[in-house]
Amino acid sequence: MANLLSAGFIMAAGLIDWLLMAVAVLISIILHEIAHGYVALWNGDPTAKMQGRLTVNPIKHFDVIGFLMLMVCGFGYAKPVPVNPFNFKHQKRGIFTVAVAGVTVNLLLAFIASGFMVLMNLMAVWFPGGVGVFGGFESFFLYLMLVNLSLFFFNLLPIYPLDGFRVVEAFTKFNNPVTKFIRDYGMYILIVLVGLGVLVDLIPGMPRYFDILGLYIMNARNAVVRLFMLFWGLF
Repeated sequence: MANLLSAGFIMAAGLIDWLLMAVAVLISIILHEIAHGYVALWNGDPTAKMQGRLTVNPIKHFDVIGFLMLMVCGFGYAKPVPVNPFNFKHQKRGIFTVAVAGVTVNLLLAFIASGFMVLMNLMAVWFPGGVGVFGGFESFFLYLMLVNLSLFFFNLLPIYPLDGFRVVEAFTKFNNPVTKFIRDYGMYILIVLVGLGVLVDLIPGMPRYFDILGLYIMNARNAVVRLFMLFWGLF
């Protein structure tokens, strides 16, 4: 996963950069989970609301391992919002809309952050006296953009317990053999994918293409960043 780090995802410039990254991660995972909870509520399931999860309080959403993964690896997770699909007015529609709610918020946040990042860059050019302040904000919005894109592409994977699997689940029968296999073994698949990335970092000379997850997220994320920059370049 060093490829994520070398791409500028985490800059070793000191404590301030880590604090900016931590704030970006917290904002991203909190809004991701709140989106799940609110869409579940709109579909008729009040579970998240009853358990106090429709809040911006980071303690309610914080997962130590998921947070550290986001800080170090570039992808991770928060404490999942509880959802009871049996409360949905229309179960299949509810499962689908709740599943895509989090990643939709992440994509929107990434797009908005990219615009502010470009604006901060321009402000630093227009007002050289404030280049330090504008540079700090530019770094924060860079982190916010990259974190949200990483969350977006990571959660789109059709592997249990990620949102992408819930999308597949919404369009298949519960006893579908492929869906059942992924439901039963998805966590192990994720562990293997993450483990391969760790091994690539730890073992000198190990081919980079073994880091399947890291390469997927880095390339997908960078492609979207280029699209964002092309869009803002029109203005």
